[in-house]
Amino acid sequence: MPTVRYAAVAVLSIAAALSLAACKKEAVVAKDEPVESVAKKVATAKMNPRPGRWEANITLNRIDMPGLPPQAREAMRKQMSTIKAVATCLTPEQAEKPEGGFFQPGAKDCKYDRFVMADGRVDAAMTCGQSGAAQTMTMAGAYSETQYDLQVTSKGEMQPGMPMTMDVAISARRTGECTGAEDK
Repeated sequence: MPTVRYAAVAVLSIAAALSLAACKKEAVVAKDEPVESVAKKVATAKMNPRPGRWEANITLNRIDMPGLPPQAREAMRKQMSTIKAVATCLTPEQAEKPEGGFFQPGAKDCKYDRFVMADGRVDAAMTCGQSGAAQTMTMAGAYSETQYDLQVTSKGEMQPGMPMTMDVAISARRTGECTGAEDK
């Protein structure tokens, strides 16, 4: 199950990334680059969102694991559904100078095969190696300084010989000022 947890963390990290890079001022384009490099490009592009409280809803649309018993599939679906709503506080300092680690923390073994963020759209493909197993993720969607909607597909193996595909939708909005009750 580490791949499922890794995918969930990656999806949440990508959601956070878009809340940090949410305006249409410039374009960020990358090919075959480490996550840290792309994060720096996004940070220097001045594609700043509005600071405040951001609320994201995450919907698991599909999880496909051939050969997995139905009870185990249902248990995984329920586990993933607990990552449904996330509230974060984006401070003015974070909005002004987003840090690379916030973009995709813990993704040292990942690289973007392609990454395009421009004109209110994002399109990316990422490859990660986890314990010798490759995982791929594609992301596509729309963003602005106050909202974003993203479709993410993750493909990998739960364990050798057990492929997994997961489709997730993320919809986030700036809902106002920070309250102090946001998720940490």
